[in-house]
Amino acid sequence: MERPYRGQQYRLRAGAPMPMGHGRLVLHTFGAEIYNVDYYAATDSIVGSSSFRGQGGNLVSANYSRLPDSSGNLFQGKVVYSPSFVDEDSI
Repeated sequence: MERPYRGQQYRLRAGAPMPMGHGRLVLHTFGAEIYNVDYYAATDSIVGSSSFRGQGGNLVSANYSRLPDSSGNLFQGKVVYSPSFVDEDSI
């Protein structure tokens, strides 16, 4: 694989909004998730099934799109690793 650009995604963990009356809602939060993400502008290989959680690896998702080149073996994509759980105030 080519060298990726590295980044992070954040997700607030929360329940469903609950009505408080008079058109007001309250949202109960319970932490946040931080995902490390690798972005590939161009790569000639994709990750295999054994790289995912439940199969012995630490990935939660991977998405690739084939790029138009003469070989047909060039992809751009994104690979997302298992999250770290933190207090939402730390973000």
